[in-house]
Order: sequence, then structure tokens, then C-alpha cells
Amino acid sequence: MTAYPGGPPECADAAPAAAVRPGDRRDALVHRAIPYGWPRELALTAVPFLRGGWRAGDAVVVIASEPVRVTLREELGVEVCAGIEFIDSGEWFGGPMRALAGYHDRMRADWWPRGRLRLLAEPVWDGLSPLETREWQRHESLLNVVFAGTPTAIMCAYDAVALPPDVLEAMARTHPELAGPDGPRPSPRFTDPAEFYAECNAGALPPPPDAAAHRTFGPGGLPSLRAFLTVEAMRLGLPESRTLPFVLAANEVATLIIRTGGGCGSARLWTREGELVCEVADPGRALADRFLGYAPPRGPGPAAGPDGRDADGAMWAVRRLCRLVQIRSGTGGTRIRMHVGLDGG
Repeated sequence: MTAYPGGPPECADAAPAAAVRPGDRRDALVHRAIPYGWPRELALTAVPFLRGGWRAGDAVVVIASEPVRVTLREELGVEVCAGIEFIDSGEWFGGPMRALAGYHDRMRADWWPRGRLRLLAEPVWDGLSPLETREWQRHESLLNVVFAGTPTAIMCAYDAVALPPDVLEAMARTHPELAGPDGPRPSPRFTDPAEFYAECNAGALPPPPDAAAHRTFGPGGLPSLRAFLTVEAMRLGLPESRTLPFVLAANEVATLIIRTGGGCGSARLWTREGELVCEVADPGRALADRFLGYAPPRGPGPAAGPDGRDADGAMWAVRRLCRLVQIRSGTGGTRIRMHVGLDGG
């Protein structure tokens, strides 16, 4: 399999690690997809994987739909299931960053302290917009980076009958290996995560609507910007209870621009398809967006400001506070677009 040792790479030419098999190195990430046609077929691959983890004393977790959970419980038996944590995929996969942050939190606090983690995950693809589908595909690719060098084995289940072709195509590109009853095999379509990430950012963002609320800001202007964001967000329908997290996210981006970017920028707000969208733009600086904000900050980096803030730490907070975050950066500056659901997401 392909992985980046030691966590997210610091430079573009980081070398992939060699392929490993479960049991060869307990500190190496294994990330495989299981395409299946029906739950019993999935069980042929998943049950040995889960039972092997139970026998080894690993932390064993299943995040799946009810039909899959029921089938696996029947196949594994009561004794084995007592040592496995079962989680409803509909509750876990509320959004790409929500799921990723959940992994970070549970792995460090619970799963890794108990030993190597064996995780069977069944992402939810129903009812997603094209943008949401692309962000979930990015999420699958990023797992190869953010959990590299950790004691983790992840099997991702994909219903090859029900899922659309573009989801199955991305499955083969975001997982280094494919698994089945006959064992794992390299995925010939696997794409380096840096390349896949760049593809996700390749399309230009559509311009904000002409009617979008607009405010410029600069040094000393953060209090008035926060007041503007609060008033406009509530006017556009964001519930009062969720206005503060949204304002905090936008404030983090504006702070980053003032302290480490071009020094001044602009904010625009509008609504679309049940969500509030806020774009904060820095016309004077290109941002080095390489897996930016997808892992918890490990302390102030070389680009940190006088208060210890850096782009990674700020964007980790922003991504956790929003449903989706899009970044486009180049010679024309940087645009960071935050999406917050009006209905609770």
C-alpha cells in the first residue's frame, strides 16, 4: 500500500512507503476498499478481518448501515460481537470533516490506547450533491495521509450494485488496495493523494452572486467584521445558536489574512440550497494549500504568528466549525469559501 510515514508530508516530494500486510507492521496504516454485491458477500471478507482483530486484542470498530451491522453480528457471534464497537454510519458520517475529526478524537482518546485499530467503515453516499460527493472522495484519499504511520487498518465497504459509477471509480483511486474473499490486491487505479487533492481543487469556484452581502476588512477591523457577519448570518436564516460557531470560523480566516497574509481582505455572504455560504478573500497572497487543516495542529509551525497561530491550526478549527470548506489559491490571491447548513449541518 502507499502511505506517507510519520503523518502529513512537509514537502511535495515525500516518498510513499512500501506495501504492507496486516501483522507485518502494527504501526503501519492499511487502507483497503471492499467492493461487494450484498451483505453476505461483504461478510466473507469483513468477518475474518474483524475476528482476527478480536483475537489479537485490537480495538475493533464497525461503522456501517443497519443491514450490514445485522449481517456481521449474525456471522461473528455473540462472544466476538461483545468485543466490537458497532456505530451507525448515518450518525457518524454527517460530513467529511465531522467524520475525520471524529476519527482523530476517538483514535487518540480510546482506540489506539487499546492497541492497533481495525476499522470497518461504510461511508454514506445517498442524497449527496456533486460538491459533497467530491469532498467525501477527497476525504477517502486523505485518510492515506493523515493516518500514515499509525497503528490503523481501515476497510471501507462499497456496495458495487447500488453505488453510481463515479463513486466506484473514485473508490479505486483513493484506496491503495482492494480486498475480497481471496485476499487483498493492489488497486491499479490508485492515485497519489497529493495529485487527487489537486484535482479536487482544480475547478474554479463560481463567483458570488451580485446580491451577496459584502464587507472589506483590514488591521483593526475584526470587531466590526464580526458584528457584520453576525447580523447578516441571522438575517439570512442561520439559527442564533449556530451563528457564533460560524462567526468564529470566518474570524479565524480573516485573522489569518491580516496576520500572515496580505493584511486586508473581503467577506461575502449569501445562501444557496439550504446553506449559508461565506467567502473570505485575500487578494494579495497565495496560500500553500497542501492538505491544509486536515490534521490537528501539533504546535506552532515556522509560519506561526506572534500568538502561535499558523495556517494549519487556523484551518483545522475552521474545517471543524463548517460543513464544507473550499480553498482556491494562486497568483490572483486566495479565496476560502465556508459552507454552513441552515438546517443544522
